[in-house]
Amino acid sequence: MNLVNWIEHKGKRILFENMSGLRDPDDIYAVSDASTAIICKEPESSVLLITDVTGTRYSPSVINRLKENTKLTNPYMKAYAVVGIGGLQRVVLQSVVQFTGQDIKICGSIEEAKEWLVRQ
Repeated sequence: MNLVNWIEHKGKRILFENMSGLRDPDDIYAVSDASTAIICKEPESSVLLITDVTGTRYSPSVINRLKENTKLTNPYMKAYAVVGIGGLQRVVLQSVVQFTGQDIKICGSIEEAKEWLVRQ
């Protein structure tokens, strides 16, 4: 099952990172590392990214890995949307945003995220 793949919406290419339901840190690392490798091969300020974190569980080590990967990908990002944020995940996201300086839009659905991204 490919949890990182390019999708197209209204003629725009969007990278979709599916972490929904992941609970094992190794699984989260695998998805994050795979998307980081893809993003870092793209031109600077060009990537539109959606990450679905619905039901994902985080540990301190996972949060640190996500921060590091987000910092690495920051120069390549044009716009970044996250779906499935709730409760503790908001705290995690705020931590990532503070550490990386990456502006991340919280959306209520994947469709909303796609629509927002294509307008950027």
